Amino acid sequence: MLSLRSLFAAAGPSRLPLLATLRGTTVPVTAAPSRAFSASPVAQLLKTHSGTKKRFRATAGGLFKRAQAGKQHLNTGFSASRINRLSRTVYATKAQAKHLRRLMPYT
Repeated sequence: MLSLRSLFAAAGPSRLPLLATLRGTTVPVTAAPSRAFSASPVAQLLKTHSGTKKRFRATAGGLFKRAQAGKQHLNTGFSASRINRLSRTVYATKAQAKHLRRLMPYT
């Protein structure tokens, strides 16, 4: 016959006293084993903003380049020079670059 301890071993140490008192028997409760933690803390990784990494590319000089908006559709009334100008890449300003460095920490 199985003992009460082996029947409820899967229930964990927190439920063992409760289950033992429900059956009307007393079961000696052992303390749960403590978890061993490493001595050196692990640095938390920062996540790159997914919308930013799709829209910006970091250059070697620390600048961020992007494509201009307004060229995809609804531009039939635009002049040819305006459409050509919109096809060029532009660089983010210093204020934008400061914010982009926080959004893209590993670039």
